[in-house]
Amino acid sequence: MTGVSLTTRGGAHSQRVPVGARLADLARAVERVRRRPAMDVRKTLLVAGATSMGLGLVAIVLGWYGAAHSPYLFQEVPYLISGGLLGVALVAGGGFLFFSAWLVRMMEDNRRHAARLEQTLARVDRTLDAVAADAARAAGFPPHASNGSDAEPQPAAPGDPGAHAAGAGPGQPGNRP
Repeated sequence: MTGVSLTTRGGAHSQRVPVGARLADLARAVERVRRRPAMDVRKTLLVAGATSMGLGLVAIVLGWYGAAHSPYLFQEVPYLISGGLLGVALVAGGGFLFFSAWLVRMMEDNRRHAARLEQTLARVDRTLDAVAADAARAAGFPPHASNGSDAEPQPAAPGDPGAHAAGAGPGQPGNRP
């Protein structure tokens, strides 16, 4: 891609910009946008949930106190509605915010465990490749033989059922009739 270039639309000032440079500029711009926010989402949800639940409990207590200390029923109902229902809504909203913080934590843990699992599986894969290569060398096979046309056929072992596939012709030793 280094030899490819595009002409920008600039009229008399048009110039040829290599595609590689433009892709590098795009990668830098994407990296600037991709940065994590300065605030921690989980902590923000926890603080908002705790504040909401605390305010809800205070509203419930104030509503109860106003209703309990009022001699008339028509004065108690507004206290119960404003204090009680608002308090219950704030407590429920705070509980949902706590639940959201828990979900964010679960997602972070899941990503961390998935990355660790990926690293472990890659390490197991490398170990199995090394064991297979050692076993192939011990058996006399070259490691990672190419399947292309430049691969030389290997001599078949006596009694090998794949002697025809290994390149032994009808009159060559190691081939059964």
